Amino acid sequence: MIAPNKHTDIKTSVPYIAGLTLKEVAKNGIIKYDDLKRSVTTKVGQNLGDSFEYAVSFLFLLNKIVYNQSSDSFTLTL
Repeated sequence: MIAPNKHTDIKTSVPYIAGLTLKEVAKNGIIKYDDLKRSVTTKVGQNLGDSFEYAVSFLFLLNKIVYNQSSDSFTLTL
């Protein structure tokens, strides 16, 4: 769920992970999927679960990031 409630750990919520993901993509320009996931996991911890995939899908649906299938990487949308 995107909307957190009183039981949600903010560090593993989709909006927080999406923010970290967006910062990493903006900082690196083009970043591979594995490198991006590793970077976010080091900041949040191993209890990430499916939140990373949901956050990436969320940003893709908002047209904030673009996935390049041939290089398995993300870039920011212009």
